Amino acid sequence: MSDCHYCEQTFEKEAALREHLYEAHERDELSRIDRKRVEQYGEEHGVDESGNDTDADASQPIQREQQTDDTSNGIYPADAWELSDVKALSTDEITVKLADHGIETNETAFQKRVENHNSATALSEQWEAEYEVDATGYDQDFIWMAAQVLWKRWIPDIPNTERIYDFIEEGRDLREKGNDVEACDRWLTAWEYTVAVTPDDLTTIEAADQRLPAFLSLEAFIRSLDSDLASVAEDNSAYHEKRLEFCQEVCEQFPDADDEFLLDFHHFVADSFVELDRIADSRAELEALIEAYPEDPYAYKKLADSYWLDDTAQLTTEELELTVELYRTALEVDTPLEGAPMVTERLKEVESRLADWGAVDKQED
Repeated sequence: MSDCHYCEQTFEKEAALREHLYEAHERDELSRIDRKRVEQYGEEHGVDESGNDTDADASQPIQREQQTDDTSNGIYPADAWELSDVKALSTDEITVKLADHGIETNETAFQKRVENHNSATALSEQWEAEYEVDATGYDQDFIWMAAQVLWKRWIPDIPNTERIYDFIEEGRDLREKGNDVEACDRWLTAWEYTVAVTPDDLTTIEAADQRLPAFLSLEAFIRSLDSDLASVAEDNSAYHEKRLEFCQEVCEQFPDADDEFLLDFHHFVADSFVELDRIADSRAELEALIEAYPEDPYAYKKLADSYWLDDTAQLTTEELELTVELYRTALEVDTPLEGAPMVTERLKEVESRLADWGAVDKQED
């Protein structure tokens, strides 16, 4: 059986796959190996590779020879392997080439080996340590690429570190096409894989970063995803819930991250509760922040806002007094408060309202 990796069709014979690639796909979208298949189809049928069903002229055999003289072993490239080359091979072709290099594997053995790994690269290194591997030059790259492709085909539901990159890149491609919602979904999946492959005892961003692939700057990725979720949520309210769950997971996953990071993400949790109209939950989150970070002025300010900017007609005297106290503390802590003049104005408004209520109470007495 041979698979087309561009439209997921399956063909019983290699010849049928070559014909399909020739007729259904543009040459520019094909990997080098699949371009070789198209060239083989053209040679077998005497047709131009571009898809025109005209006979080849006398110059075409020379051109084809020039185009294919950088390949060896049938459809295998003689120069550097690319991941797309390995993806273009059938599973049987991959396992045969691995066997040529001294590595014997099948689906059952592969699944058992994965129990001890969360990385296709680490698995390939174990192969090289256990077998007398006969691979030199670029074929050494084939081994880890083969492990990555077989992992995706045989055990797609088990996360590995390499798949994180795939989801991040898919998200970037979707965003470039204007599909911001789907892009966020891909990045959320990348986050799920990140959590899955990060051991529970790695409770800081820095420690997790050291265990993840070099392409991923974990803190930058997390902060970027939060920003993207907030942006998407402006037009799609369901993503306020997704952002809330994401930010809560970040805080739970890395409880020993630095204070600035944790402070930011607990604030994002509180903000998401507000967007979801869960004011009591937001206040509880802010109260916990005040207890943990008493010098953070923004927790006081936001908690005061949750009373003063809500339905002021429903406020009790006690709530007005609490609001005054919170605004004053926001202004008095040592950490500078951006927007302090606005907070000062709100404090004066609350104090005025409180004074008016006091005057009314005295008149009633």
